[in-house]
Amino acid sequence: MSTNTVNLDALVARDDFAGDTNHTGISERQRIQVTDLESGFLLPALRKPDFQRETSYWSPTKVVDLVKSFIGGDLIPAVILWQRGAETFVIDGAHRLSALIAWIQDDYGDRAASIRFFAGHIPPEQERVADRTRKMMNKEIGPYAKFKGLASSPESVSPDDRTILSALNTSAFHVQWVPANDVDAAENSFFKINQAAQPIDPTERRILKVRRAPNAIAARCIVHAGKGHKYWSQFSGEAQNEIESLGAELYHALFEPPLDEPIMTLALPVAGRGYNQLPFAFDLTNLCNGVPLPERADTKRLGEPLSDDEDGSQTIEFLKLVRKRIRLITTKEPQSLGLHPAVYFYAMSGKFMPNAFLATAQFVKRLSDENKLKEFTSCRRDIEEYLFSNKIYMSLTVTRLGSGARSLNRISDLYWKVFEGFVSGNDGATISNILYEDPDFFHLHQAKVPPPRTAIGKTRRMSGSTKSAVGLAEGYANVNRCAICGAAVHFRSITVDHIIRRSDGGSADMDNAQLAHPYCNSGYKN
Repeated sequence: MSTNTVNLDALVARDDFAGDTNHTGISERQRIQVTDLESGFLLPALRKPDFQRETSYWSPTKVVDLVKSFIGGDLIPAVILWQRGAETFVIDGAHRLSALIAWIQDDYGDRAASIRFFAGHIPPEQERVADRTRKMMNKEIGPYAKFKGLASSPESVSPDDRTILSALNTSAFHVQWVPANDVDAAENSFFKINQAAQPIDPTERRILKVRRAPNAIAARCIVHAGKGHKYWSQFSGEAQNEIESLGAELYHALFEPPLDEPIMTLALPVAGRGYNQLPFAFDLTNLCNGVPLPERADTKRLGEPLSDDEDGSQTIEFLKLVRKRIRLITTKEPQSLGLHPAVYFYAMSGKFMPNAFLATAQFVKRLSDENKLKEFTSCRRDIEEYLFSNKIYMSLTVTRLGSGARSLNRISDLYWKVFEGFVSGNDGATISNILYEDPDFFHLHQAKVPPPRTAIGKTRRMSGSTKSAVGLAEGYANVNRCAICGAAVHFRSITVDHIIRRSDGGSADMDNAQLAHPYCNSGYKN
């Protein structure tokens, strides 16, 4: 999912469909005007179903264009609503309504309503895109507060502003109502309408369908650091606190510090940007908990969904198993290999590769399960030098097999073959030849074909991916290395080791200190 999208999820409250359904049906309201979304009775009554995807898919341009179209009286598709007692659920049109509300409240994911909703956890990417949207809106239209002020002093209004003021009094969203009289019928209407108009990403559709299952709740908790809408609010206070604590810990381990592009430093987050990473978090949660992933990300044939979590205990266990796997990969925990993201998780273009991360999670589990961690550490530097030099292997595998379980498993197998090759005493060239001769890796032959030369046009400005490639290459050439295994050390997983053990009389002086991976320090060395 793009990071260049505006997070408007806080502007319309989210609620459970299965509430008071004694009074459902169709309202007589046929139009929604600005005043209804500013201070009228409609805004407090508006709800999004808890199964609706997050309102975070529109670019700044699309948000601004919606407001311009609304003011200009252009044709905008009707908003589809469902009435349940005093509450009005948005079945289709949450982005349209939220874009206008964002303009009214000057909140594009970074102001009062959003800060309350996310409990102060606003990722830098979200702040940047909000600021960009606000500047674009103010330049092309003007802030809503300006027109509210002009309404009280019409004598000073310019012709252009007068046109907008007039439109604000007359423009409206047209409304259609779902004639459903029960929750299931209304929910089915949502999926039919949204799948027909703008198809939902297959992974997101799986999440929406199993929204009360432990894997869906855990994934949402991870990607929002335990903040935002509480899909776990039905659990006990103790369970909620533990879920939120685990979510915050995992977000910190995966997505901090924020990713700056182009990449000029190897102080990288291990899992790329934390913004709009729900599909990745869902796949990671499933992988760590033995829930099968689809062979391809776009497959429509899925296994049976998990049952709903009734008390939060399953969600907690799911989060703990994710944490266990993540602690093998990163953090300063004694069992952590402290894998460097520049080696395993990023393409040379600087792009985070979700399937490479998931494949690595499988690979390290296999190393642990088969008691191969010490063998891996013994040749780790050679393995990682080889993988960094041949990053294209991962890209070629995803291109050939897709972004589902097929390429994930193939990349994991690739890591294992490289590991076995170096453990057996082979050099990199020999390992490459072994891979090229293997039918499962025949597609890697493309790596031997030189890339086409880029034609030189009028501009010689370097792309962001070129700058990131230089930053990664230079950074890796000068990276801090573990004094025990010789492989790259990521700053999030640095420990300081006694060269001569304290138990053997080693001092705490600088001369007796060296940088090391947590596992090298506490497991391999001992």
